[in-house]
Amino acid sequence: MVWRAFVLGLALGATLVLPLATGRPAAALDEVLILAPYRSYTGANMLPRRLPHPGVDFADQLGAPVLAAADGVVSRVIDSPIGCGHGVVIEHESFERWTAYCHMQAVTAEVGQAVSRGEQIGQIGKSGSAFVPHVHLELCTFNCASHADGDFSGTEDPLAIAEGCYDPSRTYPTDRLVITFPVPCRHWVHWR
Repeated sequence: MVWRAFVLGLALGATLVLPLATGRPAAALDEVLILAPYRSYTGANMLPRRLPHPGVDFADQLGAPVLAAADGVVSRVIDSPIGCGHGVVIEHESFERWTAYCHMQAVTAEVGQAVSRGEQIGQIGKSGSAFVPHVHLELCTFNCASHADGDFSGTEDPLAIAEGCYDPSRTYPTDRLVITFPVPCRHWVHWR
């Protein structure tokens, strides 16, 4: 088991560290890099989790922008030395939903600030319990901060209503909540 974790760690290093050191994007040219999907038993560090994951982990290089997944108002800024680390919660009032973003290196939004889809709200980091640079995204049915592994109370799969990468030239629906990925994408093509 130890050798497997070591090999997975090397694979993750080759996937994230080497491309970043050479200036190439961490994600493939046509998609984002999802380290851990909703309900996954694999962590962002590619090691097994004891309990399933209540969010989605998106990788990018340290300091890359974290983008608001939909229009809303910042309802909370999180600063926790463990768990979420530095984070933001955005309320999407019309839809009674909140998106939580965790493990940021820096938060650039403030409580009460209205944010637009695609607007930068922070920077990719590895704060809290994170070991590799990524942003953890949760979709909540109440004003959440971040859920512990195995706790799905009031959470939904963000990928179920995701419309891919943010495109400033596109008009998004206003009659239902759709979210876009919280990281910039490179030449995005249909990801499902």
